Amino acid sequence: MLDATVLLSRSREPVYLQLATIFRRQIESGAWRLGERIPSLDVLCRQYGVARMTMHHAISQLDAEGLVARSRGRGTFVKAAGRERRQLSLPVSWDQAVAVGDQLSTEAMVESTADVALPQDLGMPCEGQSAPAYHFLRRAHRSAGRPFAVGEVYIAADVFAREPEAFRQGASVPVLDRFPGLKVSAARQRLSIVAAGAQSAGALELAVGAPVAELRRFACVDNVIVYYARIEFPTEYVCLDFDLLAPHS
Repeated sequence: MLDATVLLSRSREPVYLQLATIFRRQIESGAWRLGERIPSLDVLCRQYGVARMTMHHAISQLDAEGLVARSRGRGTFVKAAGRERRQLSLPVSWDQAVAVGDQLSTEAMVESTADVALPQDLGMPCEGQSAPAYHFLRRAHRSAGRPFAVGEVYIAADVFAREPEAFRQGASVPVLDRFPGLKVSAARQRLSIVAAGAQSAGALELAVGAPVAELRRFACVDNVIVYYARIEFPTEYVCLDFDLLAPHS
């Protein structure tokens, strides 16, 4: 078993915050159940090899979050089962991307004033050809008033010109899906876990360097890339559910 002191020394984050994260996961995973008394301060100090004051700060963090409650002379008890996970999961198909996009509100952050080129490196396999020019948008999306995603989107200039306000005011995939006569012939997305930069951390209300899910996605019409996006989500939205015995197409 990995020594707790070694584990805590791997991060520059204050030890008490690391401990709070460990204990928070104990609650969220059910290892520390609702209403259960958690180990005493002395027991936890011996287990993790830290000073009593450091452990006190860690438990106080959970107390401030409403996860535990202290009872004088009795100990500390789990008060809540952890943060409620957001129910809106990442889409894993074009139809799901359309459905999720329809649920989001959009806030514009940056928009190009002239046509731009598609990035040379899309960060994923794509055999489609670039359009002559693209319109660029950076925007934030919210769900139920909470940050859901921040993304950079490139729309083929001729496609954007057909419904500019629709693209500005909503998620791009539902707009593309509703275009008469425009049939998406290829679409793909790739998910990676990366560290949040300053812009995405600010928009998603996360700490700089916090892990985020980076989704790169493109859509082609007649082998021309009409849409490309790089989108970042809080990792709590990463929920992929597969039937491992489902027949292959």
